Amino acid sequence: MLRTLCFGALVYIHLIAAYEEVPEYIHICQQTDPDLEQCMINTIHNLRSKLAVGIPELDIPRLEPIDLGDLLVAGSNTQNGLTITAKDIQSYGASDFTIKKIEVIEYGQHYKLQLVLPHLHAKGRYSIDGRVLLLPIKGAGKFTGNFTKSVADVTMILEPKEISGNDHIVLKKLQIRIRVGKGSLYLDNLFSGDKTLGDIINDTINQNFDIVSKDIIPLIERALERHFKKTSNKILSRYTRTQLFP
Repeated sequence: MLRTLCFGALVYIHLIAAYEEVPEYIHICQQTDPDLEQCMINTIHNLRSKLAVGIPELDIPRLEPIDLGDLLVAGSNTQNGLTITAKDIQSYGASDFTIKKIEVIEYGQHYKLQLVLPHLHAKGRYSIDGRVLLLPIKGAGKFTGNFTKSVADVTMILEPKEISGNDHIVLKKLQIRIRVGKGSLYLDNLFSGDKTLGDIINDTINQNFDIVSKDIIPLIERALERHFKKTSNKILSRYTRTQLFP
């Protein structure tokens, strides 16, 4: 009897350690919910204010701003020998998203979302050397960017995974595709601060922003995918598959 009680206590302690209780502010949507998609949209929208400042107890970093780190494009345009580096990139406005729709392809495993981002503002440091739209360009300094009416199409694929002997689920694939409505970019200190040349290049970039953004947006997409995949798996690892997808 004593051995049985001790064993039972050990099992109980193990379960307490292995299974955290899902916080009240995360509403779990049941598969049997007749309006499952809307339930999920409401759940995510209700988390926006918390996501903006971060959720320390879940080890979730803040969304305002998002630290995108460093991006590098080396020889993206071989004809012009263009080399761009961007460092210390921070993006503001991501927490002001609205989910337009969610498609549940397979409950607990495969989802598609469409988000609308009214306004994103980014800043950081850059260095550039080469040609843009056939114009020579060279400089290093600070940059700012503004993007309005952006739409992000997101695909999420999850898969079961055993962690410490428990049935969990992890985010296997995250794909983000962004379409920018309008945008502008300003590069400070082009041509060692030559204002006339700098204004010409900045004006040219912004008059042809759709063309220029085709090289920039994919880099932002990859950075966001890495950021959110890492954050999502931190959350998912805390709870069992049954807790999150009953």
